[in-house]
Amino acid sequence: MAAVGASPSRMRTEGFGLAAVEQHIEYKRELRAGDLVTIRSSILEAREKSIRFVHEMTNDETGELAAKTVLTGVCIDTIARKAKPLPDDILQRIASLS
Repeated sequence: MAAVGASPSRMRTEGFGLAAVEQHIEYKRELRAGDLVTIRSSILEAREKSIRFVHEMTNDETGELAAKTVLTGVCIDTIARKAKPLPDDILQRIASLS
């Protein structure tokens, strides 16, 4: 999220955050203690008040996908505790990725 302008310090300063409202996890392959893994994240979709993104965990030795999760996060006002639009510059950066 920091790569599109939603750094932790900015979110604290501007009083917004993301609340996970939906998560789907697929466990594909077993991992064992000590396995080296890589986690890649990407944004699938952004709307006015929400972002859908994916995390994929790959076993570095075999190259196999071990797990995948797709999450939906809603932008919230951390004081009012209600949904609010994502800042325009963040939406623009996300749009430029596709």
